[in-house]
Amino acid sequence: MSTSSQDSVEHQQLISEAYPSRLLEGLHNLRTENILCDIILEAEGVTFPAHKVILASVSSYCKLLIESQHTKYIRLNVTAKGLKQVLDFIYSNRLDLTINNVEDVLKAAENLLVQDVIKLCFRFLEEHLNHRNCLDIFKITQKFGPEELRQKAFLYLGQNYKYILENPCHLVELDKATLCKILENSDIQEYSELELFNCATLWVHHDKNRLKDAAHILKRIRFCLISAMDLQKYVEEISFMKTDSQCNKYLQEALSYHSRLHAQPILLSEHTRIRSNSENMLILGGRTTNNNVCRGMWVADEASSYWRKLGEMPVPLYNHGVVVVNNFVFVLGGQTRFDITGNQPSNEVHRFDPRNSTWLQVAGMLESRTRFYVDAVLDHIISVAGGTLLGQLTNTVEKYKFEENKWVLVAPFPAAVADHTGAVHKSILYISGGFTAGKVVKDLYSYLPRLQRWIINQPMTFARCDHGMATIGDKIFCVGGRTLNSSDEWLHVNETEYYSPVADQWTTLKVSTFDCCQFSTSVHNSKLYITGGGSLRQMTKTDSVFIYDPEAKRWVRAGALPLPLMDHAACMIILSGEVLHKLKTEEYAHPLLGTKKSSTLNLFVTD
Repeated sequence: MSTSSQDSVEHQQLISEAYPSRLLEGLHNLRTENILCDIILEAEGVTFPAHKVILASVSSYCKLLIESQHTKYIRLNVTAKGLKQVLDFIYSNRLDLTINNVEDVLKAAENLLVQDVIKLCFRFLEEHLNHRNCLDIFKITQKFGPEELRQKAFLYLGQNYKYILENPCHLVELDKATLCKILENSDIQEYSELELFNCATLWVHHDKNRLKDAAHILKRIRFCLISAMDLQKYVEEISFMKTDSQCNKYLQEALSYHSRLHAQPILLSEHTRIRSNSENMLILGGRTTNNNVCRGMWVADEASSYWRKLGEMPVPLYNHGVVVVNNFVFVLGGQTRFDITGNQPSNEVHRFDPRNSTWLQVAGMLESRTRFYVDAVLDHIISVAGGTLLGQLTNTVEKYKFEENKWVLVAPFPAAVADHTGAVHKSILYISGGFTAGKVVKDLYSYLPRLQRWIINQPMTFARCDHGMATIGDKIFCVGGRTLNSSDEWLHVNETEYYSPVADQWTTLKVSTFDCCQFSTSVHNSKLYITGGGSLRQMTKTDSVFIYDPEAKRWVRAGALPLPLMDHAACMIILSGEVLHKLKTEEYAHPLLGTKKSSTLNLFVTD
């Protein structure tokens, strides 16, 4: 027993670190000097001597071929430079790759089934993927895979389409599927739809055999985003737009869309959607320091912390209404000059098209309105009541018909009221609070558009006017505002509550003091945004921007408006990449057009 134990202890397996490299070096020298080589590989007329046992040990293809045919000569349909790199790797464990030779090496490795070389090629492609070679790498992955790398290359291709589209030699080399993928991109920056059409035309004209694919390619062009003038001047003159019936159909549909100018907001299709995946907050008008009435339009970044001047409204306005219908912005009523009596309200309605930053004046409301509420319900715009504290109030309700470009009266609101607000939930319009008959009310009414009637709902817990309402999920949130006490003095309503339409019930949230009214509300990514407003205690206007997150049940500060504002309007719109690029370019040329601020007030929900 003692002897056996001693033998076990004395046994040891040793490994030489230098041996593998010395073995490979020896094999490489044998091949270089053509010693003991017993097989020849040929590619493009170039021969490469090798050893059967070495090839069989690393290539299952060679092993099968050698065993079954006992051949000494293998002719391969690969390039000589690709085969040389694979053989050099087999005999040295070194692979010299470049973007120019990697496809040849991959093809040779796939023919010989040398898996280690294939993996190294894929790793090389992934590590060297950039905007200049993403198209070449994507083409390689289409032939050889793997799927994960192919998707990564295509994602990079989509992000770096500019380099391809600006280089005609690269553009015309695209295969049909890849070009379609680029043109389907909904977030193309800088390029107008006409420029994308020109790119597609260049690709089609490069090869007469591509004419048969013209309709398939142009299906991805959003012709409705090209102006009627440009359609007639540039698109209509392209030969295949006349001869190909499907291409001509795209053109005629776009021309028909432009001919129905007032109906465009309800003519929604994939060909009318702006190429963009992000929403931006838009601020319009309002009154600022010294009660100056603004006509400016400011657009924020996604964090609402940085603002750029988008343009100006046709006239300065405050106490106006703003509603977005399929990304068209309608600005209604309001007052053009500061007048506390409100004796000069407007009935004008202007429509802003963010695709090209143009304005169109549409039919005016039947009644001039200020301090009213407006929203979109189904395929109509509904304006509700309005007036001023010192002026005459109205209970009339109007509906705008897009196709006919006219307003008609519908069921009147149950009370003549002003400074009320509302929100839409599942195509039902809810109106809450407001000032009427010398008092602030807490009533809640809902309008059923198909029945064209108003019904009364559970009133708010707190009477308020100049407050905010917004729908998030299955709840309607109500925040801020002001009310009158027994001495007819204005006080802030600090409580925040939400309404459940299903239960017809209000629930109060415990929130720190919120001294603000006459602000604007909007919703983005299921969060409530409050911008600007005024403080009764401090008698000042604010530039604050706050966000309420219903999931976290808390407020967070999100920066500030470009200037203090109240009685303004805010909404969420989608701006095309072309417009955003133009704004950034103008900002670089004129840095003062952009502004970044930090607000000072911070609120937290405690329950």
